[in-house]
Amino acid sequence: MDKHGAGRELARSAWDFFRDFRTHAGGDGLKAAVLIMLGAGLEGVGLVLLVPLLDLVVGGDRGGWAAALAGRLPWRSAGDDPLARLLPLLACFALLVGLRAVVLWHRDVLLATLRIGFVEEQRTRLVARLIAAPWTRLSALPHARVNHLLSSDIILTGACAHFMLQGATSLFLLLVQWGLACLFSAPLAAVTGVLLAVATLALLPQLARSRRLGREVADANLQLATSGAQFLGGLKLALSQNMQQRFADEFNGTLGRLMGRQVALTREQTKAQLAFTTLASLAGAAAIMVGVWALDVPPAVLIVFVLVLARMSAPAAQLQQGAQQFANFLPSYEKIRALEAELADGAPVVAAEIADGGAFAGPQPIRFHQVSYRHPGGDRGVSGLDLALEAGSFVGVTGASGAGKTTFADLLVGLTAPDTGTITVGDRALAGAARRQWAAAIAYAPQDTFLFHDSIRANLAWANPSASEADMRAALGLVGASALVDRLEQGLDTVVGAQGGLLSGGERQRLALARALMREPPLLVLDESTSAIDIAGERALLAGLATLPWRPTIVLIAHRRESLMLCDRVLEFAEGRVIADRRMGTPAAQASAHRAR
Repeated sequence: MDKHGAGRELARSAWDFFRDFRTHAGGDGLKAAVLIMLGAGLEGVGLVLLVPLLDLVVGGDRGGWAAALAGRLPWRSAGDDPLARLLPLLACFALLVGLRAVVLWHRDVLLATLRIGFVEEQRTRLVARLIAAPWTRLSALPHARVNHLLSSDIILTGACAHFMLQGATSLFLLLVQWGLACLFSAPLAAVTGVLLAVATLALLPQLARSRRLGREVADANLQLATSGAQFLGGLKLALSQNMQQRFADEFNGTLGRLMGRQVALTREQTKAQLAFTTLASLAGAAAIMVGVWALDVPPAVLIVFVLVLARMSAPAAQLQQGAQQFANFLPSYEKIRALEAELADGAPVVAAEIADGGAFAGPQPIRFHQVSYRHPGGDRGVSGLDLALEAGSFVGVTGASGAGKTTFADLLVGLTAPDTGTITVGDRALAGAARRQWAAAIAYAPQDTFLFHDSIRANLAWANPSASEADMRAALGLVGASALVDRLEQGLDTVVGAQGGLLSGGERQRLALARALMREPPLLVLDESTSAIDIAGERALLAGLATLPWRPTIVLIAHRRESLMLCDRVLEFAEGRVIADRRMGTPAAQASAHRAR
């Protein structure tokens, strides 16, 4: 991309950021603008008061507009006594300084509130988009990318807001001070303004370079986060096969690239700062030379003018440096907006929607009416499913890998919606709010067990926050995990480690199943969720599930024949279709028939 294209892209992105912040700020944004202008104006008035003060101190002839200003002051009748004229001026100056301090305090608090609120709004909005997005889109997202956006990129977006607000404050202050310079000596101010404008135009291309380097730094940081997450995810495998060095080499290579980008960015910022400082110094020197030798400016006015120039240098430098930092951090905001755009199709989940229409009470018949679904970018899925699951039945699902079993489960629990056909529970179609209500009622235990790095109690309470300890103990007993908890020194308060890493695979699966039972779901889907439990233990566990008091509909996805022996019925999948539907004459089936009678 050429420099003009990069500049236009930067301008569009900066405008999007400003518009987003303005929408967040609302009426408080106007208050902040007023406080910024008021603070700058009060500083300007204070500088104006320095003219008669310095005129008295240096004993000038009080000619020109300094004398006119002194003549308009309410204490002009004090005569020729310098002290009588000086004390009111000092009192007025001190009052202005105090008033400005109060204004600046309110300004800074309001700006900080707006900045923090903007950051949290970005985080909340992104999380809302994530939870509303369809599962097919979420499952394709790298976890490291999402984690990086919610942590590092959100923080850098806050830094963008900080530098934007700081730049607005500096710009207002700079304009007020330049206006004062015009008041003191218009020719001198014109010389200074032209030189500052030239400096600004010369430095604009560096903003696009700062943005490009900022994007490269952000990409390298994401690579580091991804590398670290992958290593931690495969830590046991890496240690067991002595592959740690391979990770270290990859990590160090990414780190080296990151350091190179950061050094390049620092070099760009230092060059810009040096150029701006040089031009500002030349502007000040030129202004003083013109004032002394060409315009014969009175000493008091010249001193105040130089003071104004000195005061202008700070906000000017702050504006230049802040603009570079803003451009450098802007790619983080762009990455957040890019993910939001990817997830934009999801409708926000509204709590009222879940309550609307009533909850699914108890097990109900489930019907697939000519349901087909294909995964995005592939041809795998299910096709023409037409089947019914009786309420309270125990259904096994089997088939080769890729046959469509997990897709069937995802459709069953409402994670995905069919491309064609309908799914009904009782007399309600699983669509829109009903699909979310169904998801809030059922329980799903996938093969990849998920546990928080928290206590057993907290993990169980996630499914049912109002559950008592007795409820938790009962659920643990149903899955054969009571002995596990009883032998732990801290019992239910034992922390299980990241992803339950302090427990065995079978223990993790039992805890996940206990959590699934905490809400007494009308449908319980077990997707290879007992694969790490020995056959005898699994048989006892499934036999217990087959006799649950509320008798949910249970769908068990499994490869082992032993796992399917307690099922009332077994569906066999191949190439996305049901190729066999077998009724099983098991004790569970007989118990089901007996209850029906």
